[in-house]
Amino acid sequence: MALNEDLIRMIIKGDAAAVDSLLTQGADANTTGGVTPVGASNTALMWAATEGYLDIVNLLLAQGSEVDAKNAAGYTALMFAAEGDRRDIVSMLLDRTNQIHDLNSYGETVLMAMARQGQTDLVQRLVGMGAEMNATNKIGDTALYLAVDRGHFYVVKALIDLGAAVNTANLGGWTPLMMASAKGDLEIIDLLLTHGADFRPINRWGATALSEARKSFRSAQASELLIRAGAIE
Repeated sequence: MALNEDLIRMIIKGDAAAVDSLLTQGADANTTGGVTPVGASNTALMWAATEGYLDIVNLLLAQGSEVDAKNAAGYTALMFAAEGDRRDIVSMLLDRTNQIHDLNSYGETVLMAMARQGQTDLVQRLVGMGAEMNATNKIGDTALYLAVDRGHFYVVKALIDLGAAVNTANLGGWTPLMMASAKGDLEIIDLLLTHGADFRPINRWGATALSEARKSFRSAQASELLIRAGAIE
């Protein structure tokens, strides 16, 4: 149907007025389309979420677009919005769905994506909705680890306050404390230590939090925090 094809094109273009007009003319808010095999299974809402067009997302939802529809790769509009850090769209979609446990191709949840992006309020909201804080992606990283890796102090604090485990290790044996130490992130190192982070684990390369801290750009201060907590060579 030409209307539906035009709808997908106008969504990708970001032309909200044209989208509104096409929907009024009878275009299907749940139509799919794209130029690749996977893209061809993307719904109109997925395209709007991917591109970050909040006004178009609003138009589609008002016309009954299915929030929980999945494409051929198992992605939902929410997953696309989360990966693209489209926080306003994520928030709007969370008003309309409880489908928050799906995994992307990296084995990551929406919670992990929001933790990586530093979206503290959305992290708190997702946990309140039942998101599993200690779930891991394909390489064993948790939401907490991803937040530490990006230096998002307030997300780290929020997750810890909500009960996230601080002593998890990924497939390489890296713990959140090791990552914070390697980055010389003094605030997060201190926060983790205060909440029971263990400085003793050794990763697959034979490194510890202290040995990583000594290589960081704040080596003296980071090492001091760990030594004060009891870490030794």
